[in-house]
Amino acid sequence: MSDEARTLSVSQFLDIVKGVLSQAFEGGLWIQGEIEGFNGRGKHTYFTIVERESGKKAAVSIAIFEYQMRHIKPLLTKHRLELADGIKVRLYGTPDIYVDRGSFSFKVTNIDPRFTLGDLAGQRDEIVQRLKTRGLYEANKLVPLPVAPLRIALITSIGSAAHADALHELEASGIGFEVFVHDVRVQGAEAVPTVVAAIEQAGARNNIDVVMLVRGGGSKTDLLAFDSEEIAAAIGMCPLPVFTGIGHEVDTSIADEIANRAYKTPTACAAGVVQLVQEFVQSTEDAWSQISLTASELLSDAERSLNETAQAVKSAVVLALNESAHALRAAADRVRRRPTEVLSLATHSLKSASDRLRLLDPVNTMARGWSITRDANGKAIRGASALKQGQVITTSFADGDATSTVETISTRTKQQSTPKKAGKK
Repeated sequence: MSDEARTLSVSQFLDIVKGVLSQAFEGGLWIQGEIEGFNGRGKHTYFTIVERESGKKAAVSIAIFEYQMRHIKPLLTKHRLELADGIKVRLYGTPDIYVDRGSFSFKVTNIDPRFTLGDLAGQRDEIVQRLKTRGLYEANKLVPLPVAPLRIALITSIGSAAHADALHELEASGIGFEVFVHDVRVQGAEAVPTVVAAIEQAGARNNIDVVMLVRGGGSKTDLLAFDSEEIAAAIGMCPLPVFTGIGHEVDTSIADEIANRAYKTPTACAAGVVQLVQEFVQSTEDAWSQISLTASELLSDAERSLNETAQAVKSAVVLALNESAHALRAAADRVRRRPTEVLSLATHSLKSASDRLRLLDPVNTMARGWSITRDANGKAIRGASALKQGQVITTSFADGDATSTVETISTRTKQQSTPKKAGKK
């Protein structure tokens, strides 16, 4: 190398490079890449956009100065975007050399939010397709809901507005919920692993009815964790129903799509759980009301049937009593008449017997001209064949007796015998 070769000072060299860059990229250009090392805490915003391909990495330092950010910020807000690590962006600006440090950077003057949204949508579609392939997209929706979800695993950032809103809604219901809070990060690098771990821990418990995953509102980039495949897969594999209340009104995260039920805000998510319990309470009260109504109807029917039976029994008893009274009166009449009838019959029978006795009395018979002859022993002699000569006999008449001695005996046959009046022999 010749000693006469041109030698430049540092400033001269940097000025030449700066001029070459300005001339080569006059008017500016678009570049794209993924944000890394984002730093927006000061007046100006600095980060690096990188490109990774085939194991190689290319990087460019980015600078957005305060006055440029004032124009870019409304555009980001309109599309609900925020710059953060991991976001792919398409930036417009000019390359520049910072002479004081000799550092190269790309000064941004504009941003294309549609590129970022399109990239996010593309990533989302790929994740959803992978979840469907794994059978996780509808899995949690098939988990049965408990009839009264009173034990809740609340996954959120403790102390956040989402945490306070959910607890307030549950407490305001007056229902005795039992809440187990799992503290997680809901934004940034720690969000995905802490939320996944909390879902897995809640699903492994045996004293939980439902899982509530809640987060307050934010930009699309704030909520990127809830579009992650890891959180979505954890929800799909959870054995408990997962309710989400991720506070963004317009968009729906992948976590919302995977969850058993999705609500727009943490308050709405808590209100959804409250509604389930209230519906159970109402259905129970309705059931008791129906039971009470049915019981009343059955009691009324039974009372009516009992009254009808009692009336029938009463009528039957009255009829039986009337018939019995009639029969009793008839029997009483018969009883009253019977002694007279019996006495009359007895009197008549006695008179007939008396008459017969009078007719049979020997005195009466003898009064009609008959007599009775007896031997010495008083035994009646019924025929002549019973007499002996010399026998002493007594003959009784109606008005007296006569004693005689048998001298002769003559007998007749039965056919010729005729009764003869006793006479003195």
